[in-house]
Amino acid sequence: MKTLTLIVLGLISIFIQACYSASVEYNWYNTKIGGGGFVTNLIYNPAEQGLLYLRTDMGGSYRYDQSNKSWTPIQDVFGGNEWWLFGCESLGIDTKEPNRVYIAAGTYMSYGENGAIIASDDYGKTWKTRWDAPFHFGANDDGRGRGERLAVNPENNNIIFFGTRKNGLYKSTNYGETFSPVSTFPADYDIPFILFVPGTKGKSMIIATDNTKAPLYRSDDGGSTFKQIPNQPGIGYYPHHGAFSADAKYLYVTYANSIGPNGATQGDVYRISLSDYTFKEITPVHGSYETQQFGYTGVQTSGTNPGVVIVSTLNLWWPSDEVYKSNDYGETWSEGVASHAELDISEYPWLNFGKEDGLKFGWWIAALAMDPFDDNNVSYGTGATVYTTTDFTNADKNAATHWAPNVKGFEECAINDIEAPPAGPGNPQLLTALGDLGGFTQDDINEAVEMWVNPTYTTGTSVEYAYSNPQIVVSCGTDNAAYSTDGGHTWTPMKTLPYEKATGGHITISGDGKVVTWIPDQSEAPYWTSDYGATWTKVTTCPRCVQIRPDGKNQKLMYGNDYQNMYISEDGGKTYTKINTSMSAGQINSPFDVEDHIWLACTYWGGVQFSTDRGKTFKEPDPLFKTADSVGFGKAAPGSDAPYTVYIVGKYDGYYGVYRSTDLGNTWTLLNDDQHQWGVYNSKVIGDPNIFGRVYIATNGRGVVVGDDTSVISSNENGNTNTKPKTTKTTKTTKAPTAKTTTKKTNPESTSNTSGNTNGNCFSLKLNPQYPCCQNEETIIVFTDENGDWGVENEKWCGIGEGNESTGNETCFSTNLGFPCCKGCNILYTDESGDWGAENDQWCGITNKCYNRLGKSSINLKSVKSVKCKGLDIGYKCCSKCLQEIESDENGKWSVENNEWCSLPNSC
Repeated sequence: MKTLTLIVLGLISIFIQACYSASVEYNWYNTKIGGGGFVTNLIYNPAEQGLLYLRTDMGGSYRYDQSNKSWTPIQDVFGGNEWWLFGCESLGIDTKEPNRVYIAAGTYMSYGENGAIIASDDYGKTWKTRWDAPFHFGANDDGRGRGERLAVNPENNNIIFFGTRKNGLYKSTNYGETFSPVSTFPADYDIPFILFVPGTKGKSMIIATDNTKAPLYRSDDGGSTFKQIPNQPGIGYYPHHGAFSADAKYLYVTYANSIGPNGATQGDVYRISLSDYTFKEITPVHGSYETQQFGYTGVQTSGTNPGVVIVSTLNLWWPSDEVYKSNDYGETWSEGVASHAELDISEYPWLNFGKEDGLKFGWWIAALAMDPFDDNNVSYGTGATVYTTTDFTNADKNAATHWAPNVKGFEECAINDIEAPPAGPGNPQLLTALGDLGGFTQDDINEAVEMWVNPTYTTGTSVEYAYSNPQIVVSCGTDNAAYSTDGGHTWTPMKTLPYEKATGGHITISGDGKVVTWIPDQSEAPYWTSDYGATWTKVTTCPRCVQIRPDGKNQKLMYGNDYQNMYISEDGGKTYTKINTSMSAGQINSPFDVEDHIWLACTYWGGVQFSTDRGKTFKEPDPLFKTADSVGFGKAAPGSDAPYTVYIVGKYDGYYGVYRSTDLGNTWTLLNDDQHQWGVYNSKVIGDPNIFGRVYIATNGRGVVVGDDTSVISSNENGNTNTKPKTTKTTKTTKAPTAKTTTKKTNPESTSNTSGNTNGNCFSLKLNPQYPCCQNEETIIVFTDENGDWGVENEKWCGIGEGNESTGNETCFSTNLGFPCCKGCNILYTDESGDWGAENDQWCGITNKCYNRLGKSSINLKSVKSVKCKGLDIGYKCCSKCLQEIESDENGKWSVENNEWCSLPNSC
């Protein structure tokens, strides 16, 4: 027996040198994509109402939280050092003690290490024991939709059986601490599921195997001896799932001529009488060569109505897989549920896969679950999501059932690349390239969106924006590459490919947005284009370069790396010069808005290295970093002399995790812990350029993981994140409070329509793309950049005034007091001198430009103060009405309005 080690960070930090810190607290969650992978089973525990588990092939397992209708990951204890354990081969429930749950973890039979079985007695919140098997498991191999292989004795729940793929039957007698082979069971068959017969007090069992002549075995002495069930139909198919009727009279078994999830062309459903073990075929519909060929896989029964059984087809690709329902033990069946189903994907619009006719009821419906306490509450899993209905009994009348994705908190996407552009009109919050779904452009990471189209990649492999103009974005994926001129919201395919069948790989763009460089998969050199693919030129001066990165500020400077040599280009990536020949293999990256800086995360040796001279020389800021997989950058810490924050995924002093440095690598802080590992997360880590402390992590099966420093940002009940309310500030100092940061929910769209505009000569009409002028004279300034002042009307960006070029040098009252003038208009504090903001970590005075033509502050501070609330004393707005309280502290009660913290009025 091997006990699962749980490291306590507060203790381990004692033994690490002073350059390491583990004091920061982080909140971890996902960007909202919604599912995205194969749900291999949904498993209710009938002993506790509402207790439901979900398992996936390579993205861990989840427990359903009925209180907020969301999924909680329970397998995040496995990280990169044990990536092969992130797949769930089987999940076992305990009906005597429902708090107990077991996971057989192991992803592949052919590679990786051996599997392990872990045990929890608190619903998977923590894992108490671990048994390391002497063989492999296959959670992401063929047959992964069958099950369950783990079965807990309902009477003597210390006894657990596990059916392996190639090593026979195993048994534990100590709650999963150890397992031993059952020598009396035939050892040469795959065992897809094990069932204890209800009402037999754990004495009778049925075990399915891949012996296609007679696959079902039984034991009537609790698993001591076994015999084949006689008179099996001999159909030559593989059993997939089994379920008992509520009155324990029958066992239903689904069969297909393939173990799935692909390749099934024939299948049956059988009902087995438990009194005499006679078989009866009750298949709802058979496929044919003239129509469609398919098998059967999922089967579930009602917990209260004995005659109710539902089954699902396998590989019925057109129009989609089906679910059939019977109320009389399978004697008769309803019409297919899919043919009458109505699917609402408004919350997850990508489920139409970018096509008007792309929405399907489902495929690979191996996961089929009926609430044991409510026949109307039914869920099923597909290769991409989970659908749930609460009116399933409508199928009795062949009437419409209504389904919607039930995936809040469940994220299984494999992420290949992520980018977080700086804030600005039309700039998204996050760009994501990923497997199976292509890519997403999110203006708000808490809202799911349509996938990229034109082109629609099967797999997106890379995405990059132009540093000087984030509206220009390029991407690549399966069989194509594309560009966007509106921040990645719409795309145009590259006009040609650099060579026939160029696909995937890595793409980037020069800082000025004029030169695109693409290194397709299997390419021996990069290719560049300055006309979006009309012509391509092979880069001969950076041969075999596998990475190209733009400098963070110099718009013409590019870096190339071939895992041995460093190259630079000063013409946007057309020609290169070798400048360093002693590089270690790893990932290079450059920080936004800083010139000449480049970092290297070394995969095998060299740890983390840093250059400030364009890669000519590198230094190793901390030798305790032995290896690193990814390096990225985010907003600088308040008060830090460093121009950015560095994030590393790597091994520091023996511990693999996510690290942060706010002083260019002199000191490091560990951000995650043993409970937050997410399987494989080595492909990409970046920080947010707009929010200090926020980090994005690309995982291989757990989506995009987001981390927020809880001293800066807290989570509200909806899972969105907001800057915490500040403590009272009564005097001004040269060190300003941290600026408020919130996620804007506006959805900028370019337009040239100025009809009826009362401010028809504003600067934004001169930009490309164009934006309208703000029409309301009292519209507040919410953002200022090099172009001018921006407001928001009708949830779209609009320009205010003639722009920064015509504004001149603004004056303000604060210069006489030794403080600069603010560039923006965000009022944080008001005293007898005037209105104050905070920029670049010091107080600044609000300028005259922030007051509109009516002579009022653009923030309209007087009208805000007419509503009394405690938050006004520390620079926050009062809520416009009595909203739901989210947080309270010494400064009053707080809620969120317009995606910003607001103070609840005293009258509330």
